Amino acid sequence: MTFVNHRTVVRTRQRGVSLIELMVALVLGLFLIFGAVTIYQQSRATLRVTEQVSRLQEVGRLALDVIEADVRMANYWGLGNIAENIVNRAGPGQGLPTPFVAGQAAQINSCGGNNSNWAIDLDRYLDGSNNSYGLACQAAFSGAASTTADTLVIRRGAEAQPVAMDVNRIYLQTSRIQGQLFVPTAGCLVPTNPVCIPADYAPPASQTRELTVNAYYISTRSTLRADVPSLRRKRFVDVNTAGGAILDEEIVAGVEDFQVRLGVDTNGDTNVDQYVNPGAVPAGAAVVSATIWLRVRGEDRDFAFTDPATYQYADITAVAPGDNYRRIVVSKTIHLRNTRV
Repeated sequence: MTFVNHRTVVRTRQRGVSLIELMVALVLGLFLIFGAVTIYQQSRATLRVTEQVSRLQEVGRLALDVIEADVRMANYWGLGNIAENIVNRAGPGQGLPTPFVAGQAAQINSCGGNNSNWAIDLDRYLDGSNNSYGLACQAAFSGAASTTADTLVIRRGAEAQPVAMDVNRIYLQTSRIQGQLFVPTAGCLVPTNPVCIPADYAPPASQTRELTVNAYYISTRSTLRADVPSLRRKRFVDVNTAGGAILDEEIVAGVEDFQVRLGVDTNGDTNVDQYVNPGAVPAGAAVVSATIWLRVRGEDRDFAFTDPATYQYADITAVAPGDNYRRIVVSKTIHLRNTRV
């Protein structure tokens, strides 16, 4: 008897995706990739704009902080805050007072012109020029001073007493009653030594302060690049060296306009009665506050952006740049600390 072994062979059918399913999967994948790329690009664009605006705000804050600290100290002379009590000060057209010598006149007049007594014109402790450079000393970059921005000049005493004096600097010696400008002599530079300071002033009843004179202006150039504007400062430093009286410092790049309105007290009550432009303070009025505007511009163009704004503030006419730079305008009203008797 013959036995036949029958085997049942089971074959598993293998199936792939159809062409339609493959195309659907590809389309869905493309949609997901497109969505991810779009979100990434939008996020990058948002980050770029945020960084640009943050940079503008940072520049504006820095510039305002520097100017505010200086403005608040205007009319500070050490132990006194009445400029008319300072001996040896002088205004435009007045003779050069003792103890200054003829060889120091050029330095004292360096930013105000002949016979201006620019550095020692303490009665005008906060002043400047309106919509013009207005300084006789040349700007840091030849021909680069803005002719449409204001200039602000601040005169005051230094915050701290010096450990030792410098023969090239002008100092204030003040008591509670009066004060005097002087230049120390070589070999006697210790401010606490009565021999080294003006007669009739004795520490600690009097204090020594270096005379500080700063002038803020706008340059159309900066140390960053020739096409980037900047806020700069002229600082009076030397009364003896011809041509070296003024130090020009860059405060921050990116500021393209600087406007000032001065709050003046005309009746002696230390309150603001009116606001005037720099250079237009009424005779006999005291400056008690200042409102500052700064227009800050981005350092680089953003070709995905066109500035749509029209800028109008202080006394400037409407300005509509319409270019590819981002801008902000920051402002602050600053009250002087040293206006009350």
